[in-house]
Amino acid sequence: MRSVSMGRLSAICSIGVALALLVLADCGSSSKVATNREATPAESALKEESASAYIVQDVPGGVIQGRVSLNGTPPPPRKIIVNQDPGVCGSQQKFYPVKVEKGGIVEALVFVDGIKRGKAFAFPEPILRQKRCTFTPHVVLMQPGELKIESDDPVPHNVHSYAESNRNYNESMNQLHRNLELRFSRPERFRIGCDLHGWMRAYVVVAANPYYAVTGEGGRFELDALPPGNYQLKVWQETLGEMEKDVVVEAGKTTKVDFTFVPKPTQLTASK
Repeated sequence: MRSVSMGRLSAICSIGVALALLVLADCGSSSKVATNREATPAESALKEESASAYIVQDVPGGVIQGRVSLNGTPPPPRKIIVNQDPGVCGSQQKFYPVKVEKGGIVEALVFVDGIKRGKAFAFPEPILRQKRCTFTPHVVLMQPGELKIESDDPVPHNVHSYAESNRNYNESMNQLHRNLELRFSRPERFRIGCDLHGWMRAYVVVAANPYYAVTGEGGRFELDALPPGNYQLKVWQETLGEMEKDVVVEAGKTTKVDFTFVPKPTQLTASK
């Protein structure tokens, strides 16, 4: 009887150990799958939607028009002697702390902060080009999604992003690899540079809503189809920083808003 009992006990122990091993293996396998599983397109879209927190709603809107200007004499461009690839890049490059054309600041960013609903995004396809060792445009505006990078230069470049809320990239480009697509899903503003040509820089603006504009000739801008309401209108320029004004928008009407930057001497002389 004792040998039979011992046999049964041994069998029970063996079964218990086997079950324990199966449970552990299953837990380990589940953990690995959960860790390595890529997000589905639907999950990625949901993440981008939650990041922007913006709802498309067609309502009668108003317009904001204005101009961004500088109080004082525009600073001269900073000249940079080119030692890397001068045959393509030229012997000299120029950096403009503030670029003024026809009395207004160009390449400044104007946007409505905090708006949660309104018209749909309708920005042009975001493309950042490398041409003669310069990024064009200097400020590229996009909704959350893909940014295309294209190179016209027959010399190597790299694309190095300095984001905080999005993934950072450091990608090489050359004659055999002239095109990139980079994904930026979360609204923010950040710098992109080329480590091979230190003067190359541009700014990427991933917009939180469609009410963003980059100033053009004469520093002028326009934002249309804004739902009626009270808003904070902001302007940003890479050297001068940020300003804001409270704005009231009425349906069917145009509101005029101008900004004038009064720079500090250190802002115009500092090396950026």
